[in-house]
Amino acid sequence: MNNPTPIAIRYTDEIYATPAQVGKSLHMVVYDDFWKQILAYREDNKVVLPFGKIKGQPFYFTLTQPIRIKIQNFEHKIKDFLSFSRSMLLSKEKEARNILLSPLLKEGAILEKSNINDLSIKMLLNSLYKESDNNHTSVVNYLTSLDYYLAQTPSAPNDDFLAGAYQKVLGQEELMDFYREKDFDKKVEHLAYIRDPDYPYAPHDLVEDSMEGLVGWLESDDFTPAFVHSFIAAYYLFYIKPFGQRNSLMASLLAKEVIAEDTGLSEAFALPFELLLKDSFRNSDAYKESKARCDMTYALFEAINVFSLYLDNVTEQLKNLRISQYKDEYSVLGDEEKKIAEQIQLKEETKEPTQLSFLDAEETEKEEKEEITFQKKTEVTPSSEPSLQNNKEVTNIQTVPLSQNKVPEKEETNEEKAKVPVIPSLTNGNVPSSKDSLSKSEIKDYIRYLLETNPNLNKKQATFLANHCTPGRFYTIQQFKDFASCVYETARTSMDKLAQEGYYEKLQFKNKFVYSPVKKGK
Repeated sequence: MNNPTPIAIRYTDEIYATPAQVGKSLHMVVYDDFWKQILAYREDNKVVLPFGKIKGQPFYFTLTQPIRIKIQNFEHKIKDFLSFSRSMLLSKEKEARNILLSPLLKEGAILEKSNINDLSIKMLLNSLYKESDNNHTSVVNYLTSLDYYLAQTPSAPNDDFLAGAYQKVLGQEELMDFYREKDFDKKVEHLAYIRDPDYPYAPHDLVEDSMEGLVGWLESDDFTPAFVHSFIAAYYLFYIKPFGQRNSLMASLLAKEVIAEDTGLSEAFALPFELLLKDSFRNSDAYKESKARCDMTYALFEAINVFSLYLDNVTEQLKNLRISQYKDEYSVLGDEEKKIAEQIQLKEETKEPTQLSFLDAEETEKEEKEEITFQKKTEVTPSSEPSLQNNKEVTNIQTVPLSQNKVPEKEETNEEKAKVPVIPSLTNGNVPSSKDSLSKSEIKDYIRYLLETNPNLNKKQATFLANHCTPGRFYTIQQFKDFASCVYETARTSMDKLAQEGYYEKLQFKNKFVYSPVKKGK
């Protein structure tokens, strides 16, 4: 069809319409002639893929010049998002990381049918997660995977990448298997005798050949736009389900790597391909049309719409975060941004210290219905207790000297002392980084999280821990006593309890005991 009709152009390039949409738009019951014109135009611009439906026709997509331009414009939007994300991760790493990864973990949890809640995800992102629920493993490992690839130079989306990614989402040091060698159930066996069957996944004996077709296409095809590559990669891998588990997460990671390699930006691992694998997307009319006709163009345009809305939303959150950097970047802000920055500065100057007292924790239960976000502008006020460093005595860090009437420290048995590591010296290496501090809202979240996930802790213990959990610092029994306004013996047993529960490591420094926060996220 050398000269496409206006109808063909309109319902392909302007709106990639289904037959039903064409009839509805034209207000016609019989529209066969028009549909033939549309199909002829699409046929002239069809790109057939080297893989398709299981024991069926190959997949294809339509790539007219106007469609290519639309896709290229959208890819420019993706690159702008990735570049902006990179700059924000460099300047506000903790906050930007939470904004970018939190929704991905939530969607990943839905895909893997994990029962992890939003509060646990917050704690996971802030390295405060401490649970033993095996149902959360997929989400924990997924965050590890995302963090790993965000820090790596992008590589080719081939078998080596798939093997490494699968290893990470499973949390294994070495893979015990790769592509699955059996079917999930008996469904596919019965479909073998049906003409043009609708397979829910590839039979195990077709998995390797199917994946070779996909990987080969990704490696050799330089004609197809990167987003088309990535979308089809996610679609087809999830369709085949080549792995024994975690296929949704693997499909998402593969799609992200395709964009990462094309742009050279590892921030592509913050793109929301998880949204394209959830039930709401796969139940859309566009997805169903693509599956029925093998025409990926319908689902492709729906994917662009979903992505665009998401990128706009997250970009707005990152822009608000950037505005909060007024102290460092005030000179480069626009007039409108300066006004906003001045308003924020006024609020900041009137804020109270961040550290929560025990009495503050009483109010946390009343505030549970409030929507608490990670985009708070306050930084944690440094703890009033100095770190133990430069070989200073532990007694130097006690905020209130022990009175003559203090309760004497319980004598440790020789056996107990033998179990406690001895610190030969405390150096400047123990000074915590500012990025390890928690904001006031994060402290509140952590208190609530501790009380919800560990019934062995009381409110005083949880509140003290949330306010004294900075890695590299050392805390004392006296500090707990002063903080909680309790007797020495209660403070001692509380600190030992927190150590027993794995939150602190109990250490001996000369003739005193100190407690150092353990590496979080374990």
